[in-house]
Amino acid sequence: MSLDLYIKSNAPVIKKGTGVYVRKDGPTVELKTIEEIHRHFPDSDLSKISIDKYEDCDFWHGNISHNMGRMASKVPIEGSELTQFDLMWQPDEHGIVKTGSSGYRNNVLKEFLYMRGNREDLSLLNPENGWGDYDQLLEFTEDYILHLIRAEDDFKIEASR
Repeated sequence: MSLDLYIKSNAPVIKKGTGVYVRKDGPTVELKTIEEIHRHFPDSDLSKISIDKYEDCDFWHGNISHNMGRMASKVPIEGSELTQFDLMWQPDEHGIVKTGSSGYRNNVLKEFLYMRGNREDLSLLNPENGWGDYDQLLEFTEDYILHLIRAEDDFKIEASR
């Protein structure tokens, strides 16, 4: 199980990809090159795989193990009763549907800065099964905030759990 978090555009976004995904230490990621696919699947028939252009409304999509939810629930949003878990795992349940609503970007930035300043404490919450860790959640959050900054106010936030 994992969290799929999206920043959705109102207009189609042109992308390219292989359509081949693997699980890497928790998150599911798309392999970007034919060489990368060959490293993961050395016996596969690569003649049937190509890098294709396609359109969808996903401006950004990130995936992270649900095991990180416990740690995210311990990352407070300064000046709020909400946590990182609320903003990223349950945005719809807290009325967050647009990237510009209610200072959402600022709150995600606050959670990222809190994480950077509390590595030692948060690392104690790393899952025992090894699926996810502090560094992955920090990287996931940083990638998310960088895309939130680039997104316009009318982009929508969706979480699939």
